[in-house]
Amino acid sequence: MPADAGASSVRVGIVDDHAIVRTALRQWLLVHPDLRIAGEAGNGFEALDLVTSHPIDVLLLDLMMPGRSGLDIVASLRARAPAMAILVFSASPEEQYARQLLKEGVQGFVHKSCDPHQLVVAIRRVAGGHRYFSEGLAQKFASELAAGDPSPLHGLSKREFQVLLMLASGAKSGAVSENLHLSAKTITMYRSRLIRKLELSTNSDLTYFALKHGLLE
Repeated sequence: MPADAGASSVRVGIVDDHAIVRTALRQWLLVHPDLRIAGEAGNGFEALDLVTSHPIDVLLLDLMMPGRSGLDIVASLRARAPAMAILVFSASPEEQYARQLLKEGVQGFVHKSCDPHQLVVAIRRVAGGHRYFSEGLAQKFASELAAGDPSPLHGLSKREFQVLLMLASGAKSGAVSENLHLSAKTITMYRSRLIRKLELSTNSDLTYFALKHGLLE
């Protein structure tokens, strides 16, 4: 089980493709006696090696990285370190990614624009076995539940969500197929599902949908 922040130090792993971000995080977290850095990784492949070779209580995980993204490897991270808490630390919009991340078993999400103290609070909270999302997001989820009107993204599978992001950003089906290690026929199937579920028609519609829902920066 994750370490209790009040009883012992919390072992934190940092995964981000920017060295300056990793350095800043390390310096800030080491100011707090109950937190210590267990290791760092600069991409998804290194992250998988990190959690296999080092005991980690909380993994700070960026989403958008070259090669295998954070979203791509969450399931693999969970399988390799089931007791580890995953706290996404990303510039991606929390509101649109949180649902998919919850399905994948992530314990929390902190936006990179947050106050540094908020990140420490989030680490301690997920280390104690709790979830951490912003108050605004929690209120939105509650409002949607009360209204019975969830986001159209709620019904998408992980793969559908990944294909949506890539097609909406302008990637060709062949590039999506290569990146996700799936056949071109499978990508075509996922695209058809997206078109049907989201009631759209073209890749341009997918791009507009992604922009409207804050999925593209």
